[in-house]
Formats: sequence, C-alpha cells, structure tokens
Amino acid sequence: MFRKAIISVLLILPSVAFAQLTDCSRFREGKFRVADTEAGVITIAERKGLYQTESSESLKLMLRFRISWQDNCSFTLRLDKVLRNENKIDIPSGMEVRVKILETAADTYTQEISSSLTNHPYKVQATKIN
Repeated sequence: MFRKAIISVLLILPSVAFAQLTDCSRFREGKFRVADTEAGVITIAERKGLYQTESSESLKLMLRFRISWQDNCSFTLRLDKVLRNENKIDIPSGMEVRVKILETAADTYTQEISSSLTNHPYKVQATKIN
C-alpha cells in the first residue's frame, strides 16, 4: 500500500510541477486582430470595460457586444447593438458567443468559440495590436 502511494505521488508530481497557468488578465482589454480561418474572416475586436466592439471590413459589419466574464479565461459576449451592416447580414437579436482562452503567448492567445450559430466549437488565434 505504501509503495502504491509513492508511485501515485511520483506520477502526479511532474504533471503538477510542469503545468502552466494561463494568464489571461493581460487580454481583458485592448485591441485584437482575430484570424478566423474557418470563416475566412479577419476581425478587429476592441474590448474596453463592459463592451467589445467587433468590425470586419470584408463583411462591412460592426457589432457591439456586452462582456460577461465567467472566470479569468472565459467570457460570454451578448449582442448589444448592430453598429454597421452594409451587406444586410441576418444577425439574430439574441446572439450569444461563448469564449474560452486556451493558451497565451507574448501578444497572442488561442481561444475556443462556441455559439448557437455554429455546429461545434472551434479555435481561432487573436493577436493584441495595441
């Protein structure tokens, strides 16, 4: 029994010692370039206070979302206002997007996005540009 306990500790210690905590706090506010390869769209997102504004020149679209942080690395975006929609894209009024930051680096992070508009969650990379 003592031997099993030691083996368990030896197996667990390396994973705890080398696990990195993702520091998402530096990405709570700022301006970001989001490369959505699945949709083929580049979006500029600006987070400040309670709001995130997203604009895409290729879609001729600008949306404002209200941010609700669940924890240090997870937040929900709820559509607050359509600011520009030149292509008259059908934007559901109750649109909600769930975001989880998975990995961070110097000025970039990888996030997993899910919403009622997609069939499955997918990952995109964002780069802080200010």
